[in-house]
Amino acid sequence: MLHCKFNEDDSICSTSDYEQNPDKYRGLIYCLECGEKAWFTKGYETQKISRMACFGAKHKEGCNASTVEFVSDDIENVDDEKNQSSEIRVDLDKVASQSIYVSNDNNKHGDEESEWKGQSKRKAIGNSEGFPLNKSLRQLLANLCKNANYGDENQTITIVANSGRVIIEGNLISNLVKLEEVSRKHIGKDYIFWGKINNLNIDKKGTLWLNYGDNLLEPSIALRSNLKEELLVNFKLKEVSELDGSDVIIVGHVGFSPQGKAIISTGFTKYMSFRRIQVINHD
Repeated sequence: MLHCKFNEDDSICSTSDYEQNPDKYRGLIYCLECGEKAWFTKGYETQKISRMACFGAKHKEGCNASTVEFVSDDIENVDDEKNQSSEIRVDLDKVASQSIYVSNDNNKHGDEESEWKGQSKRKAIGNSEGFPLNKSLRQLLANLCKNANYGDENQTITIVANSGRVIIEGNLISNLVKLEEVSRKHIGKDYIFWGKINNLNIDKKGTLWLNYGDNLLEPSIALRSNLKEELLVNFKLKEVSELDGSDVIIVGHVGFSPQGKAIISTGFTKYMSFRRIQVINHD
């Protein structure tokens, strides 16, 4: 997808428009056909691929604007809903460094859409031996993204860190909060927040903002400059822009700005994980 709608005045935004003025368009671009939130992906180079810049979106079923295939980096990391345990345990101290797709910017733009058209959704691959008791945040995120009803059953979750200190314990569904559903009722305790990062920016203080949508009004995750640097190291990122369009999960708490914007924060990068979305080359 090479063009989006700019929500402020319904004008058309191209990939070059966005790259030249990201502050104008950030969080305010939508698919021209289905109206879903969109994100910008830079043109990039790898050893095998030269890909021009494009826009991505979680398109509605059947949307013809879905001309580039985006796929997550955890296709086989999903549990069979028939074999899942009612008890889930996550130990944040056992999180290992994670490598996320790496590429080099190439400032490449184009006028012709890819000829690839949206295919049917991949079927989740289950675990024939059943749902393990011990899971990671990344595995939990994969299941939430692939199964809209995941967590609706009588599942419980325990999240521990610091040699066993309990961070969250109780019914899974009551501790899960989608980014777009954050409200003031979630103030005062830790929750498992999750959702889509549609754009990001770094402010003058070096704070990294991972935004669900409009970075001035809609919910964001704020990471202090030291956590931003830890993020780059722990997830082996060259730059934070590689997280555009990713799904995120974070164990943290929420506060609100004077303008009413929800701001989610946490103390450690091990309390977070990502489900990176990357473009598949069909050339």
